[in-house]
Amino acid sequence: MKFKYKTTIYFFLVFVGAGMLLFRDDIQGEAQIIVTIIALVAMMFGLYKVTSMQLSNKPKKYDSEEYFNREKYEQQEEEE
Repeated sequence: MKFKYKTTIYFFLVFVGAGMLLFRDDIQGEAQIIVTIIALVAMMFGLYKVTSMQLSNKPKKYDSEEYFNREKYEQQEEEE
């Protein structure tokens, strides 16, 4: 079963992390460092997952067979 709201959760992590970083000055002492670390980890993980989903290596669907063959022949030439 696929989870439908992965992108929403990743964006939520980005925005929550950024919000925590904006308002971390209200917290004093060692708790501020912990909040900063948690916010950075949440934000960076969310950004990583969102960008990796957009830039994933999905196979291309070619309009014609010529492009597919050209790519195959280029790979064969590189191997030789």
